[in-house]
Amino acid sequence: MRKHGGKLLALTLVVIIAFSLEKKLDLFSVMADAGQSSTMGQLESAMAKQFQSRAEHFTLQYAGDKKQLSDTLQTTIRSSLAEDDYVAYILDSYLYTIRSWGDRSTIKIEARYRETPEQTAQVDETVKHALAELLTPSMNDHQKVKVIHDWIVTRLDYDQSLTRYTAYEALATGKAVCQGYSLLGYKMLKEAGIPVLIAEGTVKTGDHAWNMVQLDGQWYHLDLTWDDPVVQGAEQTGSASSRMQPIRYTYYLKTDKEMKADHDWVKSYPPATASYGDKLRELGDGSRPDAKAYIQLKEDIGLGWLEAERTIADRKALSQTVLKQLAAKSVKFQFRYLPGERLSEDLKAAFLAASIPVGYSASYEPYGNDGSMLVSVEVSYSS
Repeated sequence: MRKHGGKLLALTLVVIIAFSLEKKLDLFSVMADAGQSSTMGQLESAMAKQFQSRAEHFTLQYAGDKKQLSDTLQTTIRSSLAEDDYVAYILDSYLYTIRSWGDRSTIKIEARYRETPEQTAQVDETVKHALAELLTPSMNDHQKVKVIHDWIVTRLDYDQSLTRYTAYEALATGKAVCQGYSLLGYKMLKEAGIPVLIAEGTVKTGDHAWNMVQLDGQWYHLDLTWDDPVVQGAEQTGSASSRMQPIRYTYYLKTDKEMKADHDWVKSYPPATASYGDKLRELGDGSRPDAKAYIQLKEDIGLGWLEAERTIADRKALSQTVLKQLAAKSVKFQFRYLPGERLSEDLKAAFLAASIPVGYSASYEPYGNDGSMLVSVEVSYSS
């Protein structure tokens, strides 16, 4: 699993303000007139429509206090972009000018985008085709999120050159930085009818972007980039691609508390407070007609390892488990061991304490970010 901070392209802004009737700033040769607004709310809505239509040059008229306009226009632009995360994260830069006389102002905006309308149309077509193959009428929203997650992380590799930022580049080349992963996740989840947004913040290695999704009224974090199963350096060494590696769910539908272990953010996002494991346990209640689907989903994404009967808390409990398995002549058994850093030492001690002549081998891997290990033990018995 690669843990790149990714690279978010900073949005470039140039501002020119003129409060005079005589001084004409004719910076844009072709300009669409988007009409007049008398409140900042109307101005925000008009602006959002222009950005969402991918307008590169447009004019807005405002009838109101010019000082309020100049003081709040940048905030208004950000709010208009927040209405569509896809547009906000493919916008490369924008420039605006204000010309005011009395209570009348003209705002001219020039915007540059990282993805053309034609490229976005290709993304839309690919997404619709992929979802037609991935989704079935019987799927619930939880299952839809999983298949979309799996489709993305097994088809994309992290862009080591740090030059591919869009969903179009992700689909066209199979590579992208975190921004491309998040944009593609946004497109696919939204098309599937799942409420979704793009979150941004920082990790140890720098700026980073990921998604948040809403299921059954609860919001969760979903980091597709960090769930990419390709190991660090695979591209350079020629080792197996993500298509050949096990899918990870380490950053799959996490709470704020879980995510803050190695992600940080300052923007305001919907609170994510509900444990997804608890939610699946509730949905998998035997009294529900669709309980089996949620029980299977819990197993598929590895949350079954959180159950008490599959978790070993300390060396004493590990020794008891080993003795029980050897008495039953088990040739293979699996469990989650909480003090993961002591696994090798404690497992050796448990087999020695059993005083039964056997050979064993163990494979293990970290489980999430809690320090525990998923352990698989194979035992060979003397004839």
